[in-house]
Amino acid sequence: MTYKETFTDSSGNSKPLELRFHRESRMKYQAESVEALFADNYKLLKTILNHHEKVQRPRIQELLDYAEGNNHTVSKAGRRREEEMADARAIHNFGKAIATFKQGYLVGNPIRVEYADKAIQRVLDDLEQRDNLHQLNRSLVLDLSKTGRAYDLVYRAMDDTTRAVKLDPLDTFVIYDTTLEEHSVAGVRYYKQSQFDDKHKTVEVYTAGNIHKFNWSGDLEEIKVSPHIFGLVPITEYLNNSNGLGDYETELSLIDLYDASQSDTANYMQDLSDAILAIIGRVNFPADCDTAQKQIEYMRKMRKARLLNLEPPIDQEGREGNVDAKYLYKQYDVNGTEAYKKRVVDDIHKFTMFPDLSDENFGGTQSGIALAWKTFALDQARVDMQALFEKSLQRRYRLIAKVGMVAKELTNFDVSKLSFTFTPNLPTNSADIVTNARNLFGLVSDKTVLGTLEPVTGVKKEEEIKRLEQEQPKQPDSRFGEVTEDGQENNSAQ
Repeated sequence: MTYKETFTDSSGNSKPLELRFHRESRMKYQAESVEALFADNYKLLKTILNHHEKVQRPRIQELLDYAEGNNHTVSKAGRRREEEMADARAIHNFGKAIATFKQGYLVGNPIRVEYADKAIQRVLDDLEQRDNLHQLNRSLVLDLSKTGRAYDLVYRAMDDTTRAVKLDPLDTFVIYDTTLEEHSVAGVRYYKQSQFDDKHKTVEVYTAGNIHKFNWSGDLEEIKVSPHIFGLVPITEYLNNSNGLGDYETELSLIDLYDASQSDTANYMQDLSDAILAIIGRVNFPADCDTAQKQIEYMRKMRKARLLNLEPPIDQEGREGNVDAKYLYKQYDVNGTEAYKKRVVDDIHKFTMFPDLSDENFGGTQSGIALAWKTFALDQARVDMQALFEKSLQRRYRLIAKVGMVAKELTNFDVSKLSFTFTPNLPTNSADIVTNARNLFGLVSDKTVLGTLEPVTGVKKEEEIKRLEQEQPKQPDSRFGEVTEDGQENNSAQ
């Protein structure tokens, strides 16, 4: 699907312009208040719902398609004009590869959520285990990479526990107020009342105090209002970047080019086996091959037997001419075509900032600095996404804390005292880490050294310090001399 517009050139002439996505496909919805959203028989709410379904949802669906092996351009009908020629459709799932890499890189290791108060930390750890928040974060990052946005909902479950769950970006959005702070006015989720009924939908509007439920079949009919105790809109929006762009969204045309070039190569290889046989001379047909159909069938049998019985032409003077048989097929510039496809792939990696792990120059004996420069652009994008993700995480925990304080699970909780630690999931060389840690002894504190060993041991530095303190008797320390039972250093060995 394309969206047609016009633009005015330097001469003042209007010319047609086709855009892949509508200019408003990532527009941020705004309303002054819930009252303004619901005013005049829900006029603004209905306008936003229709706009999201017709303008924003198609973009999200196409981006998801490109991560599910349903690339649009190469799948269009009538791609080749010749009906008798091969029509291969080679789909390359760059979308899935890019999104999966981003997910593993950013949240392959769990995000560490830490709070100074041990009692509150235990509650947060229990919540992490019960709701598997690590997997929730992974799912959110995957949606972010694909569509540029993701959503979760915090709610109070039937067993009176606080839960957090991911919502589908296809049918979820948040409406903000018109202030510079852009506070959430409402979170909206809509879905089919039946899996096979496109006409009747249910709309759930989450405000700071209530959940409004509507029937939506052309018009909105409110059927239920339920209060909640969060004091905030319980749906939180996460953004991949400030523009809400997916990681491969701007390079869909390059992916289409690669699909087309690989498909055309496959078509060439298939068409080669069906090349035209050109015969120069006369075929020696038996006497019973007296019709065109019989002659064609006879030639098919000769071809299958890999034999040809040809008679040379004879001119008026009785001299015989030449006979020949050869296949006619389109010439294929192997080097040029393969260079073109490589250039397209290189551009995809360059502009999505997704490193080409198949590049023979990526690994090998290159220094750590050289490899770091290859992932430099990806790291810059990661830092931006990480900052936005942390901001949304704070909002999630603010919602959790609100319910926790009402339910007496949390007391004196201050979200500003939360700290989030992201650890990029990178291949590590354990031997190098241990060597570097050993070299740091005596230069920095033991806590810092043990922190560098966490990727190798899998044990947090605080826990490792406790284990060392519990070990008896005291072990010799080669850095400072032997440590006696009373904790005094004996440097006589030196």
